[in-house]
Amino acid sequence: MVPVAERNVSQRKRWTVFIAFRQFRLTTAIATFNVDGQYYDSESRQAVCAIYQACGTSMSVSSTKDSVKEKKLSSGSLGGGDGARPKVVTVKHPESNKPKPTVKKNKPILADLDVSKDFIRCKEDGVTRLDLSKSSISQLPSTVRDLTHLMEFYLYGNKLVTLPPEIGCLVNLQTLALSENSLTSLPDALAGLKSLRVLDLRHNKLNEIPDVVYKLTSLTTLFLRFNRIKVVGDDIRHLINLTMLSLRENKIKELPAGIGKLINLITFDVSHNHLEHLPVEIGYCVQLSTLDLQHNELLDIPESIGNLQALIRLGLRYNRLTAIPKSLSNCIHMDEFNVEGNAISQLPEGLLSSLCDLTSITLSRNGFTSYPSGGPAQFTNVYSINLEHNQIDKIPYGIFSRAKNLTKLNMKENQLTSLPLDVGTWCNMVELNLGTNQLTKIPDDIQCLHCLEVLILSNNLLRKIPASLGNLRKLRVLDLEENKIDNLPNEIGFLRDIQKLIVQSNQVTTLPRAIGHLTNLVYLSVGENNLSYLPEEIGTLENLESLYINDNPNLHNLPFELALCTNLQIMSIENCPLSQIPAEIVAGGPSLVIHFLKMQGPYRAM
Repeated sequence: MVPVAERNVSQRKRWTVFIAFRQFRLTTAIATFNVDGQYYDSESRQAVCAIYQACGTSMSVSSTKDSVKEKKLSSGSLGGGDGARPKVVTVKHPESNKPKPTVKKNKPILADLDVSKDFIRCKEDGVTRLDLSKSSISQLPSTVRDLTHLMEFYLYGNKLVTLPPEIGCLVNLQTLALSENSLTSLPDALAGLKSLRVLDLRHNKLNEIPDVVYKLTSLTTLFLRFNRIKVVGDDIRHLINLTMLSLRENKIKELPAGIGKLINLITFDVSHNHLEHLPVEIGYCVQLSTLDLQHNELLDIPESIGNLQALIRLGLRYNRLTAIPKSLSNCIHMDEFNVEGNAISQLPEGLLSSLCDLTSITLSRNGFTSYPSGGPAQFTNVYSINLEHNQIDKIPYGIFSRAKNLTKLNMKENQLTSLPLDVGTWCNMVELNLGTNQLTKIPDDIQCLHCLEVLILSNNLLRKIPASLGNLRKLRVLDLEENKIDNLPNEIGFLRDIQKLIVQSNQVTTLPRAIGHLTNLVYLSVGENNLSYLPEEIGTLENLESLYINDNPNLHNLPFELALCTNLQIMSIENCPLSQIPAEIVAGGPSLVIHFLKMQGPYRAM
């Protein structure tokens, strides 16, 4: 039998100590990013893509899914939402993070402590690609000037503080990758790199953009993320060939008007800075498809934003915006609208309905007191709506009558007192989060949501759960925590696919025997109730891994059948009297209690 872990519970905070541990193999990679969580950051992937594209190398992408189901609904967004379990995508570099050998005529040239010797061999063989990443190099010898055949030079993760002026002799260089060093400046001779297209300076110690960078007019990709840059010079106007510019995670307070000269810019990331305003000239960057402004201090957005009609993704999360310009309705190709974490209370009339390609709308953590004006037309093609943490007191009747694709609705932490009469028409809903509201009743029509898999009703004022809930045959997660429920209907036994059932902190006195039909149940939380016993049928829950029965003051005994839950790994019995079990057994913890039930009951031989 798998050991059962013991946990302590202190008021509402429950801490669990695991006895069983699993080991996981760590996959080495040079870049990971979250595509739909709050840490949205595609820059690392874009860096790899840009560099690989420049050198004609392919890349492989693998994905892993988190196995833990979330209690609360996720909020899909540019940057994601609170509580999301992100999908993690790993962009793998051949040979992991090891310096990649440069091959010419079957003679590999590896990064070596004696860099000069490497340079000599490169010169002799006329190689075009050299990777000396993560080789603990603190300085480059002046003989770097001899590498005139070089087209790609990778120096990631070294200890470089400066570069020799001779690097300007690499006239054929197209890609120069210098991220994760300690560079504070660049030599003026770098201006000699007339063919340079990709310059990666992420994670260095630059206090400003070196003047020489503005002279590299052939650049198409410039990464300056995570430096100490405070000012962007107006000379950036000279980099007219840029298609990708990342200034993410610096200390920039304003952008120059010259930014408007970057008419070929497709992706611009200036998130995680200190911007309060954008220059009107941003409207001249008409090729922009991705503009990431999240996590700044923006007070407004210029009307010229409406000129960016190629815009697909606009990141405005976590700023200080109180309004959105009406001109944004011209950006009809946007597929996501996310203004989470601002101070917006209303949107321009008809804005959302104008953005007819929207599939995701996130208005969470703002000051909305009602749904945006615009009626059902604004949700026609939307899959996900997140209005979490506002002050909305009702969902208008018929508001989703055209939302045939709507699968996720998050209304957590609002002021709802009831659900609309047409709730039964939300027939494609998969995840519905109504937690932390003031609901007193769930209508019977909830049974019409046949596609529903996740239903969050925690922290409301519910006293009864309708028997019709048993018709939600696809339900995997049901969260009823922190209500006033005194019993569960027998029909709950029809939820054969349910994996997580949370009834913590209610007034439940008995569990229905039908709970034994929930054979796919993995997580059951019924702590902080008034249970006096557990039904014998609990022994049929062969997949149960976590059982929380803590803080039931009338629970004096446990059924022998509990020993049949052979997959049980965590059980909490804190603050339960269990007077029918010897005190020394209870004191020994859950593992000993389970062993006692097995030895004393009819299942000893099993």
